[in-house]
Amino acid sequence: MNDICSSPDPDVNVKVKLLHELCRWFGGEHRLAHYLRVDVGTINDWLAGARPVPDHVFLACLDVLRPRAAD
Repeated sequence: MNDICSSPDPDVNVKVKLLHELCRWFGGEHRLAHYLRVDVGTINDWLAGARPVPDHVFLACLDVLRPRAAD
């Protein structure tokens, strides 16, 4: 699979790594930005390490990966 998510170093920290993986999982920065309700420039800044990933965004990303409890 081609990496469609631009990140110079996706392993720089756990928040960027998770954001990078979800970017790939969602199919790109635009879809992830839509899900997180931020602009694509903000996503790219977080991925590039230009701005820190806020805790609430990190937690929202974790929610995507968390298995849902059985009803």
